[in-house]
Amino acid sequence: MAVLQPEPQLQPATVSRRLPAPEEGGRLPGRAAWRRYAPAPQQVAVHVILGLGALVMVGPLLWMALTSFKTPADAEAFFETPRRLLAVLQNLWPDPFTLEAYEAVFTERPMLRYFLNSGIYTGLRMLPSLFFCSFAGFIFAKMRFPGRDLLFAAVIVTMMVPFQVKMLTLYEMMVDFGWVDTYWAVVVIGLMEPFGIFLFRQTILGIPDDLLDAARIDGCGPVRTYFSVVLPLVRPTLAAYSIFLFMWSWSDFLWPLIVLNSDLLKPIEVGILGFSDINNPEYVKMMAASTVAVAPILLFFLAMQRQFIRGVTMTGLKG
Repeated sequence: MAVLQPEPQLQPATVSRRLPAPEEGGRLPGRAAWRRYAPAPQQVAVHVILGLGALVMVGPLLWMALTSFKTPADAEAFFETPRRLLAVLQNLWPDPFTLEAYEAVFTERPMLRYFLNSGIYTGLRMLPSLFFCSFAGFIFAKMRFPGRDLLFAAVIVTMMVPFQVKMLTLYEMMVDFGWVDTYWAVVVIGLMEPFGIFLFRQTILGIPDDLLDAARIDGCGPVRTYFSVVLPLVRPTLAAYSIFLFMWSWSDFLWPLIVLNSDLLKPIEVGILGFSDINNPEYVKMMAASTVAVAPILLFFLAMQRQFIRGVTMTGLKG
């Protein structure tokens, strides 16, 4: 008796893509290696766009720094250069390379005093603002009280009001307090920022309520919970916001220009204005002073950039 064997099932044909056989030494042929390791067109386009954006942002800083090492005649000749790329690049580099502008900046104006004033204003603004904004963010994020959401909405609305709209009212308040031409006129304005309150609130919203409940069970009040539980968890956001505060405070120009009259109280941004004569502008000295003024901001950002990226990432924009 014959045993019937099942008919073999036909498998669908599959097309396999294989790379060419490697050459001696384990390397793929040139064209195959290019196809395997070449970046995708989308990646190339993204990198080109990012490179152009970086050039637009870094270009003015580079031009400012290079101009500060030129002679006045060389700097004025740059403005007369034909606007062709090769001609601009040839005249961009200082020739001769000199430090005369930096010597003039520190001898003709009290730049060290301006530096000290900027440091005082920045320090007196940063530390209290970090505390006030983080504590207010904690209250809006985790405390419940009548009118909380309405009050937070009012804080958000103040972010949309330009500073120029509030400037006249703030100046009248400084006159009533007798703070015009004093340190307080510059410091008090920056002690509380709506953006800081919003930033910390969004970060603290991501903290589990179980941690706060455990602290409450252990007998911690709101202040103790803030210092012992919340503050250690928002350190990256503190670092990120400190960069914003440092940049805003150090580069503040309009408000100190309005409320300060004494040359010994001016910050460095206002002190640079002494080199900008309308009839005889000293471009090289202005560029040297601007390079000196922007250096602390760049150094502070480079020192805190890792915490800045982590803090902005942790914000999460919840709520």
